[in-house]
Amino acid sequence: MTGFESTEQLKDVFEEFWKRCQEVEEVMAKMAKQGVTVRFDIEDPEAHPTIDFRNPGPDGKLGQLLWDSEEEPELKVWSKAETTNKFWQGKLNTAIALARGQVKIDGPVTKAIGLVSQIKPLFAIWPEVLKDKGLDSMVL
Repeated sequence: MTGFESTEQLKDVFEEFWKRCQEVEEVMAKMAKQGVTVRFDIEDPEAHPTIDFRNPGPDGKLGQLLWDSEEEPELKVWSKAETTNKFWQGKLNTAIALARGQVKIDGPVTKAIGLVSQIKPLFAIWPEVLKDKGLDSMVL
């Protein structure tokens, strides 16, 4: 297998990934300071996770993961699941992907690119989650 088999599988990976990301306090603090809300519109398979650093979740913390949220995000990021997989492993040159149309951003592009440098410590987590979920073939 080289890609996600279903939306449910993608959601399962993303949920575990985000749960682990929230333990990286230095990144979460930077993102909370930015107060940004980002929705990822992923295709093949389709999923729409939103990460909200504007509104506290039920636990009172910022950075909650929402699915198919009505919350209007500051940034919307579109890509195919294959590109999302590359991105979260730190294997995607965002500027080139934007130029090629592999990633589309609706919102302040300079802010989006600035956020990428702040979340780099999270890139090590995605391949760990893939391995833990038996998706070794997706690790790049």
